[in-house]
Amino acid sequence: MMIRKIVSLGLFACLAACATHRDIQPQARLRETDQLGALPGAAPEGGQIEAGYWKAFGDPQLDALIADALAGSPSLALADARIRRAAALTDAANSALWPQLSAGLDVVDQRFTEKGMVSPTYAGKIRTNNRLALDAGIELDVWGKYRRALEGAQAQRQASELEATAARVALSATITRAYLEFDREYRQRALLDQLLALRSETERLQGVRVKAGLDAETDRNLQQQGIAQLRSERAQLEERISLQADALAALAGQGPERGARLNAPAIRAELDARLPSLLPSDLLARRPDLRAARLRVEAASKDIDFARAQFYPSVNLNAFLGFSSIGLDNLLVPEARIAGLGPTLRLPIFEAGRLRAGLAVKVADYDAAVEQYNASLVDALREVCDQARSLEGAARQGERVAEARAAAAKGVQLVQARIGQGMANRVNLLAAQMQELAQERAALDVRAHRLDSAVALARALGGGFNPEQTPFTSASSPRI
Repeated sequence: MMIRKIVSLGLFACLAACATHRDIQPQARLRETDQLGALPGAAPEGGQIEAGYWKAFGDPQLDALIADALAGSPSLALADARIRRAAALTDAANSALWPQLSAGLDVVDQRFTEKGMVSPTYAGKIRTNNRLALDAGIELDVWGKYRRALEGAQAQRQASELEATAARVALSATITRAYLEFDREYRQRALLDQLLALRSETERLQGVRVKAGLDAETDRNLQQQGIAQLRSERAQLEERISLQADALAALAGQGPERGARLNAPAIRAELDARLPSLLPSDLLARRPDLRAARLRVEAASKDIDFARAQFYPSVNLNAFLGFSSIGLDNLLVPEARIAGLGPTLRLPIFEAGRLRAGLAVKVADYDAAVEQYNASLVDALREVCDQARSLEGAARQGERVAEARAAAAKGVQLVQARIGQGMANRVNLLAAQMQELAQERAALDVRAHRLDSAVALARALGGGFNPEQTPFTSASSPRI
């Protein structure tokens, strides 16, 4: 009869609990990639993303910088600490599924009542009340709340691991892009030195021609102004090179001394970049940051399940084994043995307000996680499209610059031909050569822009393409 009453009461409590939390439901909805439109030129399936795409540059110094960063960057150490924390929380959630065992010794000096159910031997006297026992207990996971808590903790741990991967992807891409700028500045300085030499030679020759009355002093003065401007630009380049070296050292998790030891970059001169003919549409699903955000949503969903299960009765199974006595001299005698085993049932009757508030918090956390994922998905799609368009635009700019370079080279040839005919002089040739150098500087900037966009696109797609879809290729390969 008693068991029947307990079961009836438990069922009634379950029904009441179900009725009290039905109106607390998530409001946010997950968005999928196809709801936002496909990537332009996207293939239905794509290959596995490959790490280490920066090795295509063929520069051991860049490889060493990224290796140092991945081994000792403070930002990555923080990500690893978050993984360890998530692992500890997973262990804590897992422990709730197992029995708990403890040993205890209670020794209490107590005055026993003279008006209660106490033997006259001890009534009104102060004696030691003792208990030495092993206590075991487990809450039966009838409603699966601890399983949901464990699943949520495991999802959080996986999300932390993926976020660490995303941090590594972002850091390697940031270093690669910074190194490309370092390379561009070094190459620009070399071209600037050539331009300075041509400008100085022009100024010297015009000085001779001014003395001979062949040119005006104003022509020489214009060359002197140009030399001063180029020297100022070179000083700015020197400063930017030093600052970029310091930035690279900091990204690698080291001090300025590391930057001072950097040599001139040795990126393959023939390396170019192109837009893949098809962007693999499924790569966004493999971005570690998006996968981590999706796992955060899953973990928040498990937290809601756990909070809902708090409305239901808890069923515990407890046991103890040991000794209990009045007086220490009797504690370990056989007659003092105690043992017990039995269930307990706890019904959350007067905690509805607290439980509803707790559930509402978890539902709000879930909605926030969903909207965070949705925002990350939109940003990821925008990032991929922006970088793809940037790379495509840089390729078109490269074609125009190539035409200008060809025209400048043709101009040098024409002046040389005119010199052979006695219709031009060396000053005219130097002017044509300076124009050719100016176009080479423009081509260098466009090439650096293409490589930078390719790295940014690789990072946007999760860390790199597979070998068939790498954005890097030789300059002789066709580009889109």
